[in-house]
Amino acid sequence: MPVVPARSRTVPDSAGTHGRLNHFFEDACDRTPSARALECGSRRLSYAELDARANQVARHLRGAGIGRHSRVALMLPRSVEMYVCLLGVCKSGAAFVPVDPAAPPERVSFILGDSGATVVLTTSALARGAAWAEPDGTCLVIRVDAYAEEFARLPAARIPERSAGADDPLAYVMYTSGSSGRPKGVEIAGSSICNFLRVVSPVYGIRPQDRVYQGMTISFDFSIEEIWPTWAAGATLVAGPGGPARLGADLADFLQEHDVTALYCVPTLLATIPRDLPRIRRLIVGGEACPASLVERWSRPGRRMLNTYGPTEATVTATWQELRPGRPVTIGRPLPTYSAVLLDERLRPVPQGAVGEICLGGPGLARGYAGRPDLTADRFIEHPPAPDPGRLYRTGDLGRMTGDGEIEYLGRADAEVKIRGYRVSLDEIDNVLLEDPGVIQAATSLVAPRDGYDGDRVLAAYVVPASDGTVLGDDLAARLHERLRRALPAYMVPSTLDFLDRLPVMPSGKVDRGALPAPSGRRLISTREVVPVSDAREAEVRDAWAQALGMAPQELSAEADFFTDLGGHSLLAARAVSLVRERAGAAGSTLRDLYENPTVRAFAARLRSAQSASPAPPRPGPEPLRHSRAGIARAGLAQAAAFYVLLFLLTGPVAGTYALLHGQASGMGVVGPGVAVLVGYFAVRWLVPLLLARPLTAAIRPGRYPLWGATYLRLWVLDIVLLGLSPVRVLSGSPLMGPYLRLLGARVGPGTTIVSSVVGLPALLRIDRDATIGYGATLRPWQVADGWVTVAPITVGERAHVGANAVLEPGACLGAGSALGEQSVVGPDEAVPAGARRAGSPARPVASLDPHVETMLRARTATDHWRPRHLAAVVLGLTALEAAVLIMVLPSAALFWLAASYGGTAAVLAALVLSGPLFVATVCLVVAVGKRAVLPRTPVGIHPARSGLGVRKWIADKLLEHSLFFTNSLYATLYTAPWLRLLGARVGRYAEVSTAAHIDPDLLTLGEGSFVADMAGVGIATFAADRMALRPTEIGSRAFVGNAALLPAGTRLGPGSLIGVGTLPPPDRVPPGSTWLGSPALRLPVRQDSGAYPEEQTFRPSRRAVLGRLAIEFFRVTMPASVIAATAFLYLLALAGIARQTGPPAPLLISPLLAAGSVLTVIGFCVLAKWAVAGRYRPRVEPLWSLFVRRTEFATGLFEAAAVPAGVGVLVGTPFLPPVLRWFGARIGRRTWIGTTYLTEFDLVEVGDDAAVGMHVSLQSHLFEDRVMKMSTVTVGPGASIGARTVVLYDTQVGAGVRLGALSLVMKGERLTPGTSWHGLPAEGLAAPADARASRAPTKRQER
Repeated sequence: MPVVPARSRTVPDSAGTHGRLNHFFEDACDRTPSARALECGSRRLSYAELDARANQVARHLRGAGIGRHSRVALMLPRSVEMYVCLLGVCKSGAAFVPVDPAAPPERVSFILGDSGATVVLTTSALARGAAWAEPDGTCLVIRVDAYAEEFARLPAARIPERSAGADDPLAYVMYTSGSSGRPKGVEIAGSSICNFLRVVSPVYGIRPQDRVYQGMTISFDFSIEEIWPTWAAGATLVAGPGGPARLGADLADFLQEHDVTALYCVPTLLATIPRDLPRIRRLIVGGEACPASLVERWSRPGRRMLNTYGPTEATVTATWQELRPGRPVTIGRPLPTYSAVLLDERLRPVPQGAVGEICLGGPGLARGYAGRPDLTADRFIEHPPAPDPGRLYRTGDLGRMTGDGEIEYLGRADAEVKIRGYRVSLDEIDNVLLEDPGVIQAATSLVAPRDGYDGDRVLAAYVVPASDGTVLGDDLAARLHERLRRALPAYMVPSTLDFLDRLPVMPSGKVDRGALPAPSGRRLISTREVVPVSDAREAEVRDAWAQALGMAPQELSAEADFFTDLGGHSLLAARAVSLVRERAGAAGSTLRDLYENPTVRAFAARLRSAQSASPAPPRPGPEPLRHSRAGIARAGLAQAAAFYVLLFLLTGPVAGTYALLHGQASGMGVVGPGVAVLVGYFAVRWLVPLLLARPLTAAIRPGRYPLWGATYLRLWVLDIVLLGLSPVRVLSGSPLMGPYLRLLGARVGPGTTIVSSVVGLPALLRIDRDATIGYGATLRPWQVADGWVTVAPITVGERAHVGANAVLEPGACLGAGSALGEQSVVGPDEAVPAGARRAGSPARPVASLDPHVETMLRARTATDHWRPRHLAAVVLGLTALEAAVLIMVLPSAALFWLAASYGGTAAVLAALVLSGPLFVATVCLVVAVGKRAVLPRTPVGIHPARSGLGVRKWIADKLLEHSLFFTNSLYATLYTAPWLRLLGARVGRYAEVSTAAHIDPDLLTLGEGSFVADMAGVGIATFAADRMALRPTEIGSRAFVGNAALLPAGTRLGPGSLIGVGTLPPPDRVPPGSTWLGSPALRLPVRQDSGAYPEEQTFRPSRRAVLGRLAIEFFRVTMPASVIAATAFLYLLALAGIARQTGPPAPLLISPLLAAGSVLTVIGFCVLAKWAVAGRYRPRVEPLWSLFVRRTEFATGLFEAAAVPAGVGVLVGTPFLPPVLRWFGARIGRRTWIGTTYLTEFDLVEVGDDAAVGMHVSLQSHLFEDRVMKMSTVTVGPGASIGARTVVLYDTQVGAGVRLGALSLVMKGERLTPGTSWHGLPAEGLAAPADARASRAPTKRQER
């Protein structure tokens, strides 16, 4: 949209090019010195009298050294002296800084200091006892009442002007409220205010005979508009009253008694005046949106009514419109010399009729903000369409160009609130309320729920009814509710309505939303009657819902929809269901039940039907087994010994080399030993797992074994060897995966495609011929719960299919030709019949899976075989992948070697600092070059997996896995987007991407402002039969993908959509703005409010914020590698010292202990960094771009990228992990078994005694929905057991003794009743309660 042209108009030049404000007054004084300039109470001053007194004040100031470039604060109540001093300051050449006398002392002190005022003019009463008025204060205090006689003795003639040359002095500094909580001073130059007065005078048309009301405090720039055009015209200024007389009927009486002919005011004030005032011929409104009803009411022949618009930063007023009945209310066009343009978020002109931010240009723009160059640079921008000197001010207001070329004001962009995840303009709601003839004033606010109720913030409406009283009470409320429902979406309809006599206003006259009273609790409901409940069950549900929603039970209709009628959202739904479980005795009720039955009547019927259904017979199981500290300590000693042996194997080649060289490994002498170390490392990596796997699992049979016993220790060692040491991660997805698993003891048929590496206990794993296992699928034949280890075989039948991220629990069996969908789980001892289809968590029968999966399964013919050239390429690729790791480490190692061999201490320290950035850069270079060389472009379509493309796809996958593993801290930073672009992805501006796994970068599009959270799978290729489907994936602008969600290849998320934690969205296209949760996905009608934060803190950060974050995240990305490198260097130094002082055996024996010491050093550093940088976490809400988020993400990055890979990760399943987590702040009980490191805000996590937290469980104490970090507590009760890959969100309580199955989700606000069993995404109760286990006979396998 082009710059709006200013209308051509001839304007006077009475004040010269620059000039000063006082010149306008003096010109009028010289024309008519005897005319009345001011009426203030009972006092009257002519222009000559006011001029003389102001001259005396100016002379006094000049005598005190005040003049051009000085700043004088005015802190005076409305009085003759206030106007005299205002004019006197201008005459002295200084700039005035108005301060509201009612301002708190802290605000006064801040303004005086921030503005640089050298003098403050005030009264003795205001200065008495004030800290800013102390003799040693920062500025001179002149008490005008005390100096009155001294002023009167000074000459009354004007003082000579001091030549300013080409200088443009400051006229005033006006302080406005700031979003940071402190006011900001707007600096207005003399040229700007003089230009305003020259161009506005003919527009306003104030005549010498006019009497102009002055009611605004001079600390609000609306007062400039009242005072100075009046004096420029030679008219009379009528000072308004104080107190209640400033509003309503009292103000009407005042205006009538004083024959006021021109009134400037905000619409809110005008709406309080109950009757017309015929003498007023000029009515100028501004400062806020003007409702059309006011125009209808106040328009009359002979009266000119103007609507003005302009922020302080554009010198009072920038645009104007003459208001007429029946004509749309707009803010019109710019004043002469001003310009306006509507820009989008990228500061580009918007098309005609589109909504954009109103940006103003011209000589009226302020210099900027006092002492705030950062804010000035952010709000005052250089822009080509702007007039000379090419500056625009971004107002933060939204507007739209009408067909008539005028600007329609649409409210504040940065003052919008967020309700249930939607952006809401309070002004828009106010305007709908004002359309009703029974309402003369209206305001809406976002408020907390009433005391004594649960619930989230709600919209509350306040109206002042028409004084005629024709429609009041319930009738008006019902009418307003219907009007709002017709005009606005459901989430914008206020929950409560209160009638007030008047709305609170600020000194500016605008509505003070912060001063609105708390809602009375009156619900804004429709005329539809409240349907009563019909039985006790419905009453229990109604009462629970009412408590969650913060309303009285008798107001809640049995047939009202929880979401569309009652204002519920996801968090309130979780609270409501939890209350139903506690109060209605319905422990198995679920969130899915509520979403599918959103009324009290339907939900109660669902509970009745669930109770009447015959429950499944409980599976026999043992009672919980509790272990003594002594038994756990013995297991810990055994695990410590295993660590020693493992470290001996890993460090043996290094220690042996140092022993042979007597610690003198330096210079070129390290080459030969270095090769020996590499050979030894690869021998351990490839041979030790093969040698240990079968002996470790010998004689382990299906059954239950006590935790911490001998069988458990063997399983734990096998996990360490298999998942931490073996090459299974790099082999997964290749044709060598099946043969390698066979060598480990698994029964794997020919022709299998195994893309996942998350396997355990190969001896009890059977994968028949031609079966397919997708990315990230979990196949672990053992699990821990209730103090027991359960072991059972897992079988995947011939030609069966397991989708990506699926979980097969111990005892799961997939029949031949069956298929399990993505993000699905087959529970313990469950069987999927041959040829059947199952999907979801828990897995339920479905007719078919994703169409592309079914296409590949149906198209299966004779299975393709790997050709010799393909196998040769796999071997070559495997060699390259193993070598790539060495290449990644080599530059940093060489840097240390050079520094230690040829430099001193300073060189070593420099190497320590540089090693991190060098390592990260090397990894990125190797991955990017390797990916481009192997698979520069991923072809779209369904392709044979056993092909050259399949080999190249496997290599590319492993390179990207290298990136996630070695440079984990690179993700979830501002460096992620350019990194993904380098790999071929199309990433929009301000997109946030965390540790997204299994992506095909060149098939991935991330829209502007999109967000992908941790562990999400985005665009995951589908493997089925011997085929793979590769399709483009698109994440729309500002779409959100939650933690651990899975988006198969080909998914397209519409703009603004939200995919919840762990969710598998519906196939293909997800509608814009929609919200989905679960597997299978359930569409949520609304979601939780994330709070109102300006775009600068969420989607559109300032340049300074971006640069600051880049600096912080540079260290977050590189420091983990530097810390690990430093401890490795210290380990080698210590090892060299021991080798120099002892014989050959000692280094070999001591080396594992030194390595353990290095691990503890890394962990200790990360602990200290957490407490120093982030401190103790407490529940809070912070926008994405806040400094707090940077601090917590820095601490999290160190933990995940340094502490976990250095040693915390291998402590999983040992008694050593709980103490380490306690060091970071987590509250971990006694005798716990922790199988995960997925904790972030440690202090917010509490795990009770004897609890078991499974493998890869995420205790998710924060989320980033709507780019707002919301964090709160996660509580796991004593004796609870949580299955693998489950996510427990914040603000939840998993009750004592709860059994939670694998791949489940506990929603925000949920409370799982103690002693119950749950599974599912989201969690749902099992038919047989867990407390039934207490009555079952234990099935123990005793061990010695």
